Amino acid sequence: MNNSPARRLPVGLVGAWALLTGPTGNPVHSMVVAGCALGGGVGALLLAPPDWTSWQLLLAVVLAVDLIGGLAAGALASGGSDRRWGRTTSARLLVIGAHVVHPALAVLLFSARWEWGLLLFLTMAGAVLLLPRVPADLAVAVALAATTIALTLASTAFGGPPDGLTWVAVAYLLKLVVAGVVGRGAADAGPGPSAGSRRKSAVG
Repeated sequence: MNNSPARRLPVGLVGAWALLTGPTGNPVHSMVVAGCALGGGVGALLLAPPDWTSWQLLLAVVLAVDLIGGLAAGALASGGSDRRWGRTTSARLLVIGAHVVHPALAVLLFSARWEWGLLLFLTMAGAVLLLPRVPADLAVAVALAATTIALTLASTAFGGPPDGLTWVAVAYLLKLVVAGVVGRGAADAGPGPSAGSRRKSAVG
């Protein structure tokens, strides 16, 4: 029987950050996630049209921080598909439901066409439900192919993304479809053999 104490996440802002980066995230991972999140927010400001209101600017920054930071967190080995999507179908449905807000906000507050938002959401939902059933050695290839098709449709169909939010579909699908698969592969691969052990294998 394992008598080791259960790992507990810290409380407050530190605990909230650990939920994003993963309870096993190391300081380097946290710095990468923070840098990506900050860069996403700055990028959203730089790409914003001049006629946006202050509320639209603020919301775009929040969306960018969430999507770009979440993309980085999911792609790290401490993330992976189990944490990003959940282990069960019901957990994956909760993840899908929580992320309807991104295309919904683009439709309601940024004048995106509802058909475009629905397309973005449905392609993400289908991929999140399908990919856990794909063999691990094919998952990355399937995720990249599905994302390429989805992004092509999202950038051309129904008028494409609204002005200033051309990055939303890319970050949305990469975060939810590709990053979890990449993280799962990194976690499965582990840290790999050390240089010393590789030399011993070569000699022996």
